[in-house]
Amino acid sequence: MKSGWTTLKILRVGLGAVILYSSVESGHTGGMIAGSILLLFGLFTYGVCCMTGNCYTAPAKKDSTLENVTYEELDNK
Repeated sequence: MKSGWTTLKILRVGLGAVILYSSVESGHTGGMIAGSILLLFGLFTYGVCCMTGNCYTAPAKKDSTLENVTYEELDNK
């Protein structure tokens, strides 16, 4: 729940909360179900619409091996 918060995920959670709140207030069962589903999918899925998170790519890690490169000068003929 703490990772992958993108604009789309915030929008889904917010829209699900608004639908759920207004449906509970007016007593519409279908809206309660739809709002609950949208809210839960928004909270418990990754930030993108990908099944099982296959589209998620982890941030690139800095490779420290490139910083310690030594060069050897070769003779020119």
